[in-house]
This record gives sequence, structure tokens and C-alpha cells, in this order.
Amino acid sequence: MFALGSVSLTLNGAALRVQPMSGITMQAAATVDGVVVPTGAGSLNGLLARRSVAKYDSARSVPAEATERALQAAIMAPNHFLSEPWRFYTCGEQTKAKLCGLNEDKRAAAEAVPEWMIVTMQSEHEIDAKLGLEDHAAVACATQNFMLSLANEGIGSKWMTGALGAAPEDVLAAVGAGEGERLMGAIWYGYPAKELANDGKAPPRKKGLDGVLTKLP
Repeated sequence: MFALGSVSLTLNGAALRVQPMSGITMQAAATVDGVVVPTGAGSLNGLLARRSVAKYDSARSVPAEATERALQAAIMAPNHFLSEPWRFYTCGEQTKAKLCGLNEDKRAAAEAVPEWMIVTMQSEHEIDAKLGLEDHAAVACATQNFMLSLANEGIGSKWMTGALGAAPEDVLAAVGAGEGERLMGAIWYGYPAKELANDGKAPPRKKGLDGVLTKLP
């Protein structure tokens, strides 16, 4: 961010000089892969910076306020009929210990994760019914919103499902999930060992945009 000084411009042949109000700032920007993104400190673009993070900086704690902001972003996800099918479980030390103990082979990796968020779906509909699929999609969108909000603040995350190596019912039991809830995943998150960046390397897409886009007349 930098202070914006006076600007000279011409409007309909007349020379004008604009003096901004005190305190107004302007954010520098750069182009990354054809997309204009902000640059400089505090200017991460979550859409570009988010990557699945497995290694974290154990010396840094995630502020509770950052988690709260991410959850507020999560519940703003698109949701047909406002069924609000998402459920979130923050995990304190006791709960994390339960989750880490679900797979001894992966205990070391799990214990190195600073924070866990368990996400579930509570729907009145069968998963293969139209409204059940819509509820599932809504929770997936909420989960993405959660991770994007964290990435905006330089906090890394990883959406874990089968790679946890634990049965979904065991994860649900560990957090005391309600009857009928379905596991959407465990979100690992924390400050990454390597800082996030807008130009961070992403796995290449095999199909790319051209392979999935149909331009209709």
C-alpha cells in the first residue's frame, strides 16, 4: 500500500488536478498469469495463494479471530433454499489427540498440524437426491470459502478426506457429531513452513481451460 498523491488528468479538454482526501491509499498491483493481483505486504489473493499445505510453522499460532473470519466467510457460501447444511467442529487439544490417534501410521504427521477443523453435512435429503446433492455442493463451497479466507491472511490449509486413513464414522465419533451428519473432511491449517505467495506453484491441470470449456453461440 502507498499514499496516493495528487493526480493530473484531462477531462473534455480541461486540465484537472485531483487531491485525494487524507488517509486514502492505493494498492500496488501486478499481473500474474494474465490476472491483475495486488502486491506487497498484506496483499495475498486467496484464490491464487491457496495451496494444499502439509508442513507448518509450529512456532506460530493461528489467531482465533482469523478462524472466526474464515468461518464467517464459510457460511456465506451459495446455498439453495438457505438450508445451511454445514456443521463445523473446532478442535482443542483433547479432540486433536483423539483424531491423531485414529491412525498410528500417520500419527506423527497429524500431530504436526497446528489446527484442525472438522466439516460435516447435515441434510434432510438423501445424498443422491437433487436437494441432497445441492446441500453437499453448498458445504463444499463453504469449505473452500473457509480455506480462501485463511489464505488471504497467509494461513495455509489442506482438505483431508481419505488420506486421513481413518473411517468417517470414527472421525464423526471423535467430535461428537450429531445423528445423520456426513463427514465432508478434516481441514488442517496453520501458518505454513514456506509462506504463501500469489505466484505459488500449482499442480498442472491436464485438461486446462480449453479441455473443459465449450463456447456456445
